[in-house]
Amino acid sequence: MVGPPPIHGQSAYDLFGGARSSALGYASTALTGAAGVHANPAVPARRSQRAVSFFVRESFGLSSLRYGSVTGTWPTAWGSISGGASTFGDDAYREVHYSVGYARGLSFGTSRRMQVGLTGRYYHTRIEGYGSTGAIGVHLGLLLPLLSTLHLGAHATNVNGPSLVEDEPLPQTLSVGLQYRASDRLTVAMDVYKDLSFPAAVRGGLEVSPLSVLALRAGATTSPTRFTGGVGLRLDWIRIHIAAEQHAALGWSPSASLDVSW
Repeated sequence: MVGPPPIHGQSAYDLFGGARSSALGYASTALTGAAGVHANPAVPARRSQRAVSFFVRESFGLSSLRYGSVTGTWPTAWGSISGGASTFGDDAYREVHYSVGYARGLSFGTSRRMQVGLTGRYYHTRIEGYGSTGAIGVHLGLLLPLLSTLHLGAHATNVNGPSLVEDEPLPQTLSVGLQYRASDRLTVAMDVYKDLSFPAAVRGGLEVSPLSVLALRAGATTSPTRFTGGVGLRLDWIRIHIAAEQHAALGWSPSASLDVSW
């Protein structure tokens, strides 16, 4: 009941951010526009509009590995509040997560403004014939502009060491990443991701916008090796993202997101 599905070779809890980050090889730690239940907790502090995001994914064409989530963000004068829920699995094995977060920007008397965030997530897991259990994890996030075009991000999960079963903690991960916005048409993202139970992984992605309404994306990860790609459409207050991941041994995993802001 404790670990992620073994097909991922990494923590499944942080592979599901949104179709945009999926298409960029999951390099979303410093991605300033990232959305989803598992995005960097500091990201909501950068939003000036209310937003709701929906995300669905089916891993390797298996309905038993189907995932769905909804996330909302509400900016206020004293910080941004976020909340979300997600579900993974089927009737035999089901994970449900509920998240509540708070993020805000901090200034140190300079033009540089840092964003920090904290998310509390309730994990509930049920296995048919064995019952269910739950635990609460605490996640921390940071976004720091190094230059006007370069952002540094950091994201730590389950820092309080929660467990669904005694002496078996939920995956604890740390990722550090960079986002470089070379121009309005080109963004590059790179992460180093470490799950305490697995080797470190490098994740990277490239986003090109040949038109103001269209984004083309590609990415790759190590440990395990995966290749990703996708497209995005910007239609005023709606963003549509479609992505696909190709695992060398296990095949394709399609996903899609819908982001609405107002």
